[in-house]
Amino acid sequence: MSSPTVKPVEARRPIYNVTDSSAFVTVFQARINARETESVLTLSHPVGLTGLSVSLIHIDSAPASGRSAPVPLPVGGNVSHYSVTTSEPDVRDGVVTYSVIVTDAGHGSGPEERWELRASADGPANWIISMATDDMEVNWLAVCPVAELTVPAEALELKEVELNAHGAVSGNTFAGTVPDALAFTPQYDWAYTGAAPILDITTDTTTPGPILRVDTPGVYEPVPLAFTVTTKLNDAAGLYAGFLHNKSAPATMTVHQRVQDMVLVLDRSGSMALENRFENAKTACRVLVHLFNGLREGLSTPERVDRVAIIAFEDEIAGFRGGAPSSRIETLLPLTPLSEAVDAIDDPKFDFGVPGTNTPIGDGLIAAIDLVAAAGPIVDQRFNFILVSDGEENSGITALVPSSAVNGAISFRDAVNSRQERRDVLDTARCRLSTIALGPTANQSVLSQLAIFGAGNFALVNDPSDLADSFGGMLANAQTVNLPTKQDAPTTGVPDPDSDPDHPLPAVYLSTEPDADRLVLAVTPKAGDTVFTGTIQLARWDGTSYRPETAPIRATSSDRATSVAKLPPLAHGAPIHWRVIHGTGPTDAEPLALGQVLAYVDLHLLADIQLDQDRYLTGDRMNLTVRIRQDDRPIIGARVKAVLDAPAVGLGEQLTALGAAPTDPAQDEHDEPTWMEGRIGTLLSRKKWHHLPRTKPTGGLFVDGTEELFDPDGNGNYTNTFAKVFKEGTYSWHLSVAGQDVNGNAFTRELNTSTFAGIKVDRKATTIKVTRLHNDPSGLLAALVVITPQDARGEDLGPGKDDSVIWALREGTFQHVLQNQPAPVQTDGTYRRVILYTNRQSPSLVVEAARVVLPTIDVRRRLQGFND
Repeated sequence: MSSPTVKPVEARRPIYNVTDSSAFVTVFQARINARETESVLTLSHPVGLTGLSVSLIHIDSAPASGRSAPVPLPVGGNVSHYSVTTSEPDVRDGVVTYSVIVTDAGHGSGPEERWELRASADGPANWIISMATDDMEVNWLAVCPVAELTVPAEALELKEVELNAHGAVSGNTFAGTVPDALAFTPQYDWAYTGAAPILDITTDTTTPGPILRVDTPGVYEPVPLAFTVTTKLNDAAGLYAGFLHNKSAPATMTVHQRVQDMVLVLDRSGSMALENRFENAKTACRVLVHLFNGLREGLSTPERVDRVAIIAFEDEIAGFRGGAPSSRIETLLPLTPLSEAVDAIDDPKFDFGVPGTNTPIGDGLIAAIDLVAAAGPIVDQRFNFILVSDGEENSGITALVPSSAVNGAISFRDAVNSRQERRDVLDTARCRLSTIALGPTANQSVLSQLAIFGAGNFALVNDPSDLADSFGGMLANAQTVNLPTKQDAPTTGVPDPDSDPDHPLPAVYLSTEPDADRLVLAVTPKAGDTVFTGTIQLARWDGTSYRPETAPIRATSSDRATSVAKLPPLAHGAPIHWRVIHGTGPTDAEPLALGQVLAYVDLHLLADIQLDQDRYLTGDRMNLTVRIRQDDRPIIGARVKAVLDAPAVGLGEQLTALGAAPTDPAQDEHDEPTWMEGRIGTLLSRKKWHHLPRTKPTGGLFVDGTEELFDPDGNGNYTNTFAKVFKEGTYSWHLSVAGQDVNGNAFTRELNTSTFAGIKVDRKATTIKVTRLHNDPSGLLAALVVITPQDARGEDLGPGKDDSVIWALREGTFQHVLQNQPAPVQTDGTYRRVILYTNRQSPSLVVEAARVVLPTIDVRRRLQGFND
């Protein structure tokens, strides 16, 4: 594709040749005497241009007059004190030429009067502009920008790639000098076509620069995608916005499937024996491997095989230390080809072990990373780690929290950075590390930050029986697949012929859209159970009845799983309606709850959730966006409803209220609880809570008083803002999507995401109290400084956040430092230091609480009653 050019590029030349440009604009001066008729210029262009538009505008030097309305050519017309006409067109060799003639009504041209000629057509063309006499001078001329696009010819799925629209303005884009008041700048409008959804591109994806980075979609076979960029020239005055534009030739990129390694990292500490947590974790592992197998079945080759590994971590030694990690960090399943991994975990003899001792989360993760790093060269694989833990780390040689790295232990970040192969594994271009906080004493803050660090997802699970669902959600995010809406009534809209109105059939129904490639599902035990008995039946509606699928059913002690691939030939261009039964058929169907069925549908029609921040603080506004695409087209007109599961109380506030109450005895002496876990356990015991209270706000979640997300721009991006982040804790969103695809077929999606909000310490709300202490044993002057960090609504930061309250003293010394003692720790939400100083010293403190620097504390002035 040739680039638009103008030659020559100097002003005041008699002839300009514009080539391969769909438009041009030129500003020129025409000196015309009173009552004279002048031919100002001649225009030539090909005959038969579609969409041809030519106009002339008079630009008056008088500000009150300004720019005239356009005069269409060759029609002509009157403007200011001029009459504009054209000569009879001369057609030769496929080119039409005519002159633009201006007649003055009696005033003559002013010295600053100018004219603007614009011309455009639907496609590139060659134009010739000839100035008639020396009294006609071109000030400047601009043609369409250059639109060249380069993209990688080959790319891997689920990876960021760069699209580059380089060289928008060349040395032949302008003739003369464009005035500074116009200052043309390029704008880039991006588009693509292809049979896979790129969520980063929609109908109005525009960038001010020539680079767009997008994440490639998941694919099951090589998928060609054709990208284009339309480059527009905009000016500062807004006179020519988008008039000069150019669409690039398509640049094709073929997206290829990657092999994937999935590693499950299980907490096997003593506390996992409580509430059947470990049994539910075992179920979740089997379910996830079955779902992964269903999504990836048939995609491996002998050279490129998806693999699964399982690691369990515990530690017989309490506390952090140097040296070697515990021998109880165990590889239950080495990296194993997926089909073999399914057989392995389905074997009743597969041994997950039993919960035993302490919780070395950092060591468990490092073991998982090293397992992958040692399994062969890292080339184009994709790695997914899913970690589940029910507590705070309390042992090991690697600490997630840097301040816990004592006695020779090192921080997790330092452990990763110490080896290049570990950094390579955790490269976010190829890896996702997702985390699940199980139960009320899991460190939600640390685990959510770990997920952010690893470009993964985070979830809070209070009921262990929900673990399988949470594992499935992590897999869905890693594989870019969606959960269709499940319901207890047929999705066909007609009654199930196998159901009696007096005794409804206990079944779960769902549907998939016509171009969905495959459906995978697993059925788990009912809530409270960890063993699944019997079988399941998956049946497909044929218009009159539900016909059972012949796909094999995987059976283990904890679930039943199946999948159906290559759905489009079965769909015949219409949605497929499915029914799931716990039993061999309708006559012996057992009760089946919606939550027992985990089902995922992949590719083509994809929805995802985006939050505007990785992490929030109380008082922040939380902006949600759901992006919905069907291959290369946005889905508009969908309905997106939100449900929020939010903390009803803040942990810090509750622990402050608990105060100095004695800590209850640990439930498991082999898994020594941290100070924070012990306080949380005492709080739950005293309040008779199973977990910290949570709430589902109603009556208008968002700032507009609705519970819905809307698509104001019609580009498939549905948004709204939540402005009630009032409590510390995990905010879990569930989004239900219902709409019609681009062909008018109904579809549904269910989406989940979670994020953690900490306390946003407020400088004004935080109290600072300084009290004189008499007769300190050191013989020095002494003052007690007490700080109670709070947010703007009075919510306490709470105790146990000593790592995030940093003290810096100028002049004087801290009492605990002089005494060679640890810093004092309080249980009432206050943070305290005793300052020792001499008569000649004027101590001042700077304190940072949760990354907020508090007002400087002048100890002497405070003791005198002055507030800094």
